[in-house]
Amino acid sequence: MRLSLTHYPGINRFVLDWLAGSPSATSFLPRSAAAERGDRSRRAGLVAALDASNRRWGLFVKDQLQRWAAGETVTLVAGQQVGFAGGPLYTLSKIASLLRMKREIEAAGRQATLFFWLATEDHDFEEVAQLSLPIGTIQRDGVNRQLDLLSIKASRSFESKAVVGPIPIPEPLITELLALYDLPRPAWLREGITFGDSFAALIASVFGPEVILVDALLPELRRAAAPLFDHIRRDWGCVQDALRRRAGELQAAGYAPQVQPREDGEYTLLFEIDQRGVRSIAGTERAVSPERTSTSALTRPLLQDYVLAPDVFVGGPAEVAYYAQVAPLHEMAGVAVPRVALRGHVLIAPKRVMRFVSRFGIAPEEIFAPPDELLAGREPEAVSKVRRLAAEAERDLIGKLEKIADVALPAEHALARALNRSVGHIEYHFNKLTDRAIKGIARKDRERWAAARELAATLHPDGKVQDRVVAWFPFWMRDGAHLIDRLLDEIEPDSDAFKVIAL
Repeated sequence: MRLSLTHYPGINRFVLDWLAGSPSATSFLPRSAAAERGDRSRRAGLVAALDASNRRWGLFVKDQLQRWAAGETVTLVAGQQVGFAGGPLYTLSKIASLLRMKREIEAAGRQATLFFWLATEDHDFEEVAQLSLPIGTIQRDGVNRQLDLLSIKASRSFESKAVVGPIPIPEPLITELLALYDLPRPAWLREGITFGDSFAALIASVFGPEVILVDALLPELRRAAAPLFDHIRRDWGCVQDALRRRAGELQAAGYAPQVQPREDGEYTLLFEIDQRGVRSIAGTERAVSPERTSTSALTRPLLQDYVLAPDVFVGGPAEVAYYAQVAPLHEMAGVAVPRVALRGHVLIAPKRVMRFVSRFGIAPEEIFAPPDELLAGREPEAVSKVRRLAAEAERDLIGKLEKIADVALPAEHALARALNRSVGHIEYHFNKLTDRAIKGIARKDRERWAAARELAATLHPDGKVQDRVVAWFPFWMRDGAHLIDRLLDEIEPDSDAFKVIAL
């Protein structure tokens, strides 16, 4: 099933306009390839460090790195947080997008090098130390409860601003995952392994050496970026002014900037990482070594483009919007903006669930509709009758109250407020009664109700789009390499459409 991204819940307006080639959006971020190529002079100094770190995860990529450093290949980059057990499904979509684009580049007779940036410097422990699994109805406390997701998570027992990459994965989190799948303990979950190393080892075991992994905290990478960090500190005020101007321009064009300033009106540009791994907002008060300097959401694209000089960056909707907001910083720092491409969007459903769509006449654009709303629409005559009767009863009762007011108000002026309250209560309860009746109509066909409920739980669990929250690991456990093959066949990077594939 292939649908327009306009039907994908929550996609931001800037990205839709940008994909459509609207000048109001492309004036901030062109759709075409960059006219200038990035400075590749820093690549050679990273080859040994990237080779060594990838060897640690079981990837032998030295030859690829040397061709990349020599400028012999097209360079594509994507990235993600180092989530437990690989994170949500869209992580897989990003890597599949890279691989699909590589296929197309190589079919045209050129070689491509793929990098996946591991955001080990992030400090959102709650986000990386949890996994959401699709479960349907489960037994809890002796009561059947309709749940879409089972989330397993670890509680934080340390400083809340510590960077997550070097933190060991808590044992209870590993134990719970292994028990759920009756899984022998794999090397990527060995005792004491960190979130960063675990994520990297898992991705390496699935994709092999086709994708080179980049640890954002790699010391050699940070040292290569020292001139960039110095430039940001030296021109701090100009950078802040440029971001404020760009935010105003975006707002004037009808778009919301992806990142807002702090309460003091300044944008967070850099962090300092102390000896305990704790990040704190950095300014210009004192010098900080590059190894202890960490980027924000606004300066991470700048760092990535400065050290890797990619030809293409592949990101999600938020990352595309980041580029629109920070493009002036690239110009100020003399860093080329790569061609930006939107990752492919793919959702996964069992074949049995996908058959519900045709069996019950569900239109593709209705697949994210709540079950009550979806099925109520299949009973237009009964629903309209309920609404008509409720409206008639409401009008009749309110009419009687108004007649009471006509008689009593001359004698009791305080009655007006009480009558207004009564009318408000009546409208509320009539609306509630009408909604309840409509839901009852929707549920009268239990088979259709169950089908619509399962479709919603699969593609829009707990009111969130599947690929943003559901882990890809359960699909990998079930389908293995077939999952990757299907994704590569179906995914459409930089497209204004998304797909639901049946597995």
